[in-house]
Parts: sequence; C-alpha cells; structure tokens
Amino acid sequence: MTLLSDTLKNETLTSHQRVEKIVIKQIKEIETKDDYINLLNKFYEFYKGVEDVIFPYLEQNPVAKELCSRRSSMILNDLNVLGQESPNSVTRSSPIPQNFEEALVAQYVLEGSSLGGRYIAQMLQKKGINEGLTFFLGDKEDFMSHWQTFKNMLNSIDTVDNFPILIDFTNAVFTCFGLIMDENYQLEDAELNSKLI
Repeated sequence: MTLLSDTLKNETLTSHQRVEKIVIKQIKEIETKDDYINLLNKFYEFYKGVEDVIFPYLEQNPVAKELCSRRSSMILNDLNVLGQESPNSVTRSSPIPQNFEEALVAQYVLEGSSLGGRYIAQMLQKKGINEGLTFFLGDKEDFMSHWQTFKNMLNSIDTVDNFPILIDFTNAVFTCFGLIMDENYQLEDAELNSKLI
C-alpha cells in the first residue's frame, strides 16, 4: 500500500530542503532581538496565512479538529513577549485548498515545519535569544507521538489517483513559505507558481 505521508516526503523533498536551507541561513544571521522579531514575523505571515484558509476544512472533521491546532497564536504571543504588540500584516496569499485533503496536506507542511522547532530554539539560545521561544519549543510534550498520529490521519487518504494533485499542492505551500522567507526565492516550476493566488 502506498502511504501518502511517504509519498509527500519523497516528492516534496527538494522544496522542503530549499526552504529549510533559507530558514537555517536566516537564523545563523540573527544578531539582535530585532532580527529575531523579523524572523518571527515571517513565520507568523506563513502560518497565519495558511491556517486561515485550511481550518474551515479541518474543523469540519472531528479527528482533524481535535488533532490540529493553530500555532500562529503562539507566534503572536512570542512577538508580544518581545515587545511587538501586533504582527506585520499578512500580505502574501497562500494556496487556497478546494477540499479537506488539500487542507490536510497543507497542515502537513505546518506540522513538519514544527519538527525542527526545538533545534531552532537551541540555535537561538546560543545566540542569546532566551525570550519569545514558545512557538519553537512547541506545546506538545511528546511531539513525535503527535506527529505519528497526524501521519496516521494523513495516510487514511488512500485515493492514489489524487496523490499527484496533493503533491503539487504541498509543493505550492512550501513555495509560499520560501517566498515569505526570501522574496528572491526562485521558482523552478512554473506550475507551482500558478497555484499561488
């Protein structure tokens, strides 16, 4: 049986790695609290933008509603702790899902992006950033267990014929993240760009 989680991992690996490289580079360049606030604003724009368009679908599914949480509020709290009362406005549109399955694979990007949060928090702490780390430290005591439960829900989607569409949508979400992190992020696939509204 072909699992959607494995398929997404393999077929979006390039997009994932390119965005991850940008994020790590920007973290390494942080020197001040303002630099960190700028990074958090980018994460907020991405998470808030995606959550606003996917949660109307996710909240219609009892399992997804219980399992998936809005993490943009955690970023907002971190910004408040750091002295920024309100985040920068969300200016870049994320891909718009047309159904529950597309919303769920968008959540896959958000969930996966949180996996490395504690590693990022450690990098920031080494730079003297010790406040406003709630988002990166996470709100799940055992996030790997949560991640496995999420993947199980993802793998309940077994209509293999739809996988190519879901792969394209996931790549489009990664591309959105890349463009928010770096406006010079290069789109190698014009088809991905066409999915960004």
